[in-house]
Amino acid sequence: MFVIGSSSGTFWGCVAGRVCPYSAEFCNQFVQDPIPDLVFFPEAHRYMWRGDWVLHNVSEVVSHDMSPFAKDAMEKHRHGPDGWELRGRVLHRVLQAHLENQPSVHEDRWDPWIEPLLSDPLFKGIETVATEYLLVDRYRSVAGSCDFVIRHKDDPTFVILGDLKTVSSKKAVSSRKSPLAQLGAYARMWVQFNPKVRITECVTVISGPDKCRVRRHSPEDDCIPAWEKCWGEFQALQPRADF
Repeated sequence: MFVIGSSSGTFWGCVAGRVCPYSAEFCNQFVQDPIPDLVFFPEAHRYMWRGDWVLHNVSEVVSHDMSPFAKDAMEKHRHGPDGWELRGRVLHRVLQAHLENQPSVHEDRWDPWIEPLLSDPLFKGIETVATEYLLVDRYRSVAGSCDFVIRHKDDPTFVILGDLKTVSSKKAVSSRKSPLAQLGAYARMWVQFNPKVRITECVTVISGPDKCRVRRHSPEDDCIPAWEKCWGEFQALQPRADF
């Protein structure tokens, strides 16, 4: 299985559910063309561009310095009906459908996350530029997929690139850190292929039960510098060939 232009695939977690009651009437769509010849293979979580494998992905790079304790904690809570993997898949698919003016189906137990997420003012009065958009760096062998790019309907030059994070509790909404390096990677790659659609702002959307928080960041001042630092540190750890 492979995906061209979008990392979306089968909708996960929509068993014995109901149609989402929220309408995306304010989310008129303006879909950006995909990057040519960029393909994502979900099972392997690898990207191919112009027929060549991309060596790294953004998630791999930004997590390179994660401690063994943190990795074990993530893995411990990953699987199962209450794991972060299923929760993330469900909420990402619901938000994607909302931004694409498509119906979505979900189990009732996800309502406490979905209702504050889709009713957040961030998603009112906007046009959808892209969802689950595949990106690659022209100059580095690294690729990734950003969750969404939207723009204000009353000011189309104000373009927002966003990443959705989900948490298990209301308390965790406030403590969840913003993925500045990850956003910076996407912002850097985006401008390489879409220079006429400048990213004005990056946002982290943190979705928890009965609470949603949007954190706003500057691409130039916050995100891209964080990515450059992270990429440099990652590269310094890579094995070098002796000639």
